[in-house]
Order: sequence, then structure tokens, then C-alpha cells
Amino acid sequence: MRAIMYRQYGEPKKVLALEHGLNIPSPKANEVLVKVENSSINAADHHMVRAKYLIVRLFLGLFRPAKKYQTPGMDVAGTVQALGTKVNSFDLGDAVVADIRESFGGGYAEFAVVKANDIVRKPDEVSFNEAATVPISGQAAMMALTQSGVRSGDRVLVNGASGGVGSFSVLIAKALGAHVTAICRTEKVAVVKSWGADEIIDYTKTSIEDLGQGIYDVVIDTACFQSPGAYSNVLANDGRYILVGGSYYKMLQIKLFGRLFAKNAQKFTSVTQEVPVAENIAIVLEMIAQGKFKPAIQRTIPLDEVADAIHSLEQRKVVGKIVVGNQR
Repeated sequence: MRAIMYRQYGEPKKVLALEHGLNIPSPKANEVLVKVENSSINAADHHMVRAKYLIVRLFLGLFRPAKKYQTPGMDVAGTVQALGTKVNSFDLGDAVVADIRESFGGGYAEFAVVKANDIVRKPDEVSFNEAATVPISGQAAMMALTQSGVRSGDRVLVNGASGGVGSFSVLIAKALGAHVTAICRTEKVAVVKSWGADEIIDYTKTSIEDLGQGIYDVVIDTACFQSPGAYSNVLANDGRYILVGGSYYKMLQIKLFGRLFAKNAQKFTSVTQEVPVAENIAIVLEMIAQGKFKPAIQRTIPLDEVADAIHSLEQRKVVGKIVVGNQR
């Protein structure tokens, strides 16, 4: 099979390469072999390949990635090709979707081994292309909106709205009946507006401090480019701020000291997995199947363009999701 591999950490365009003639992996007892139709680009791939955080190296390998972790890619959508001896919940040919973060990647390949418990059946109404965007970004946005208790009529502010999690946050919040204000940069305003955001804030022209007092019920922060405390004034007295993406250290800061940013009855938290990943994936897939929204796909690329796509993500040039296709 073909797969994207990296043998050392560093700049994606220098260390990632498409390799041919690799052995197709075999599933263990509780695993499934999936023929990957599509995957998608995520910030997690950047973190794996760069390995700037010590915690990443502790999991993957201190000086270079261990052999079993040398293929990035956290989302897979494809068909079941082989079953482990203890798997009886799926059949050969089933169309499935999975988040494979617990295996530390493997999605940028023509075949991937997936734990059976991580697999969700793909609805017929959802294409493989669309389904591949959901496991990381879609379910993370769903978790943030669930954790923050977004209801119809709430005023929701999404920071980093043009990214993968940000785009799903806008789309799902609108589907839930919220009034959505999206923060992004100038060149992305038109696209984000097309996703249904009610208002757009161009952060190059308007700061958080200029937005007013007590306006928003919920802030979904997918970027965290500034102190979370900057949002306390724009939140309602009982408003909820939830950090979904950005620096690992900012995430840790919010977990440990979030209450220090809050005023009145506000809550400052970072996203936690209160609902199982597979359950959230299934919920988002069903929303897409019901026509409540379509994933924001910027483009679909072949496997050999993964390094360039991760580089574009690092340069903040991606709007929505980039999908990877395995068609030769």
C-alpha cells in the first residue's frame, strides 16, 4: 500500500513523504482493517510532525517517532476489509468512520487498522468526503457546544471560526438555533459568512474589547491567541467560555485556573470528553444526513499533497477543512 510517512520530527514539507510498497497491516482481535477512502487535515497532525511539546515526544518517541507512529492522519472514512477474531459488530464492506487519535494516527494511508469500539457506521446520505471531516473537528465542536449547553436563541461567539473546529462550531450552533457571531481575518470573512454566521467580526479591525458588555451567552474559542480573560467582559453574567483549541499550555491554564478569569456566575473551562467520541461522531453524521448543514470543505487533495496541506494549515491559509482522497 501507499502511505505518508515521517522518520524524524521537523517541518512537514521536509520530513513527510509518500512511500509505496508498504505492507498492509493486519487487525488484532478487537480491531478492524479499513480501506481508507478519505481522511482530513487536522492541527493534531502538525503537532505530531513538529513534536514541539515534550508530552508529544513522551508518547511518540523522544528523538524520533517510533515505527508504529510514523504515519499521521487522525480521521478515517472508508470500508471494512478485514475483521479481528473478536469483532462481530461489523461486516466486510460496511462503510465506516473513525477517530484514530488513540492509535496516534495512521489515516494518511490506503489501509488503516482501527479499534472496533472507535468505529461508527456512515449514513448512506453522507459521502466519504463529508464523513472524513467529522471525527476530529466535527465531534470536538459538538462536544464544546454540548458542554457549554448551547440552546436555541443563545448568542454564541466563535473565535477562530474559519478553521476546522471553528467551521463546525458555526454550522452546528446555527443548526441548534443559536445566533452566531464569528471571528476571523479579513480574507476569510466572505466564506465564513456563507456558512450562515449571523455576524462577522474581522479581528484585524475590531478587538474583543470593542464588542461591548455582557453580549454573549457562550464563547467557543478554537484559537486562543490572547488571554481568555479578554472575554469576561463580553460574556453575560452567567456566560460560558470554553477553550477547544490552541496552545496546550493555554488548555492546561484554563483547566487549572479557569475560575480566576470568571466574573459573577461565569464559567471558564476547556473542552472535556463528557460524551464518548464515537457517540458525538454519530450525532454529527446524522445531522449532516438530515440536511441540517454540509461540512465546510475547502478542497480535496491527493495523498501526495498532505505535506503541503499541513504547511498551509500552519500558515493559517485553510478555510474549513481540507480532505485527503486515496483515489489513484
